Amino acid sequence: MPPLPLRPRSSRAARRSRSPRIAGAAALTGVALLVSGCGASGGDAQGDAGQNPGAATSSATNRATSETARTSEPGKGPECPEDACFTVAMTGDLLLHEGLWRNFAVDPAMNEGRHFDFDPLLAGQKPYLDQADVAICEMETPVAPKGGPYSAYPSFSVPPEITVAAKNTGYDACTSATNHTVDRGTEGVNRTLATLDEASLKHTGSYTSERASEEPMLLKTPAGTVAVVTGTNSLNGQRAEHDWQVDRLRDPAEEPQPARQDIDRAVAQAKKARQQGADVVIAAMHSIIEYQDDADAYQKTTAHSLIDSGAFDAVYGHGSHSVQPIEHYNGKWIVYGLGNTVTETSPAYENNNQGLITRFQFARGGDGGWRVSDLAWAPSSNTQDGRFQWCSTASDQPNGVCRSPQEDRQIRERIAGIITTDSATANGLREWRVAEETED
Repeated sequence: MPPLPLRPRSSRAARRSRSPRIAGAAALTGVALLVSGCGASGGDAQGDAGQNPGAATSSATNRATSETARTSEPGKGPECPEDACFTVAMTGDLLLHEGLWRNFAVDPAMNEGRHFDFDPLLAGQKPYLDQADVAICEMETPVAPKGGPYSAYPSFSVPPEITVAAKNTGYDACTSATNHTVDRGTEGVNRTLATLDEASLKHTGSYTSERASEEPMLLKTPAGTVAVVTGTNSLNGQRAEHDWQVDRLRDPAEEPQPARQDIDRAVAQAKKARQQGADVVIAAMHSIIEYQDDADAYQKTTAHSLIDSGAFDAVYGHGSHSVQPIEHYNGKWIVYGLGNTVTETSPAYENNNQGLITRFQFARGGDGGWRVSDLAWAPSSNTQDGRFQWCSTASDQPNGVCRSPQEDRQIRERIAGIITTDSATANGLREWRVAEETED
């Protein structure tokens, strides 16, 4: 897919936070650099970046970048430590059930044919997405035709108006490889992708043709271009009509050969993205074990394999419906679980009702290589004042009080305790206080 020009920076984007920078992140070079970090479980993880199979591709890209005319473009968000930066924000699952969507029903005759208005559901995210050059959502389920019929678990077909709200809130693209992608067969896959197209949202992870499946998703910013490569572990026991229809990242403990082929395909897509102009490539993995606060063996093995390939600059995940650790591994960042962006409240699993928004800042060094210069996070609740509405529980309270001051603090402290592993703390992970970037 060709690069997509994104929205220009607002005047407020020139404001910079005085928050600390990512510590000790080295610019990418062709020289072998031994980087050490701690795993999500607190153990050591080491690797030789110079031995990564993707290093040659990255170095070639870096040299090409350094030979081009250099311009100053600080990007949105925090202060840029180099001459050029861009930021990428990502969130977890857009997960709609009937108990949620019925609260947003409207009269189509009075709303330009829309049967639902989900803008209020996502409105709390807008201050955050306005401070990112690229914003990526996760389309967990297929969408229904306009006007329905709709269905929820176990075979989803949700109101398509959620894509309109995502675009209106500030998202630029969505991933679409999940365990529910083929709930409604090929018809559901094609309808969902057409609906994303109609909303002007780029997408990757599921496809209408084999040719489309071979093209990486590129998102262009004023400073550089980012690509996203994704895959899902499971299809809930269902089969896609075509092997190319849904990107996969299967479990090597259960399907060793297909899992290896999935990694190889992801690496090939990353290399193709760089050949087509991507400066940074991020992997997004969709897991299947739910409501766990720690990353499982599949997530750790697969994320480490993606990083060790040398083809990816960062990895993030969703699908567990719970926030999970953030790890600095082999010199790169892994965000294992972003939780849910929006969801119906679960009385049994409180972690289902919480989420995480993260933002990576990538900076271009003097040699033309790109590195993560800042990684920030903010926790969220799926309700505000008893209503379904994404609400930040960050310490700066940009959306006001979500549940109660005490509950908001408990959510924030709980999530901080999960994500701040030793390796993340040592490398500068910080809370995203968006109010500091938008204050007058």
